[in-house]
Amino acid sequence: MTWTLGQLRTFVAVAELGSMTRAADHLGYSVGAVSQHISALRRAVDSDLFRRRGRGLVLAEAGRTLLPRARNILAAQQQAEMAMLGRDFRSEAIVTLGVFGSASTTALPKVVRALAERHPHIEVRAREINVETMSAAVIDGVIDLGIGINYPAAPLPPMRGLRWDAVAEEDFGIVVPAGTSRPSDDDLAEADWILPPAEELFGRAMRLATSALGINAKETHIVTDTAVALALAGTGLGLTLATPIMMSLGGPDVDLHPVAGAGGREIIVLTSPGPSDPVRAVAEVVTDIFA
Repeated sequence: MTWTLGQLRTFVAVAELGSMTRAADHLGYSVGAVSQHISALRRAVDSDLFRRRGRGLVLAEAGRTLLPRARNILAAQQQAEMAMLGRDFRSEAIVTLGVFGSASTTALPKVVRALAERHPHIEVRAREINVETMSAAVIDGVIDLGIGINYPAAPLPPMRGLRWDAVAEEDFGIVVPAGTSRPSDDDLAEADWILPPAEELFGRAMRLATSALGINAKETHIVTDTAVALALAGTGLGLTLATPIMMSLGGPDVDLHPVAGAGGREIIVLTSPGPSDPVRAVAEVVTDIFA
């Protein structure tokens, strides 16, 4: 079974966007090139990856099996590139910090400023890492430490070569267009919902949260990017869940209504079990920023 990274990247784009045309626009390819990639990958796995629904494409059984594994392969390739190109192995005073969307916008500028004041001899270099693979990036040495997420409803499993400490807790709330009142329980049950993919930890946590609210959420829009989900919620296309820190990726078009019983998430700092002094110093700064 032989495939290329380009074919996997195209497959993931088509799966997430539901269209070869949209995937071509996203990747900067021609529609013909996208079609060739999907055809070659279909021959490699000897099974259909997609089936047509209306004007779009949805995953067939083989596609659903391949998608999370394709994402992992692409993430590993990206991590390998960063490991080779983004590290200075000659200096212990250079620390690579893994960040993701809302953590980047909320904490990173404060971390850099605080570190410059407390430990001017330590340089921090940020690397954006998919939060789903943050643990593996620390274990594999791609980054020295990472800001990650743990969902108590769908907790991270213990992993050898990794320690993590919770530095902040926040609850989920319901995201609605700005100026809109909190939806009633009946409204929550009838509404369209904007949710992340079910195979992701975030997606599982979101579905457990909606279940805790006593509803079977109508999964109308499946969106990976939190900023996109917030933007769609702001237009009234559906409801989603977010935390106060996640709302930093939104804007004036959305409001957050607290709800009881939906659960939430922990911001965690991930390191190796015995971090170096510079890594420990950065971890302490990150902890203080979120405290």
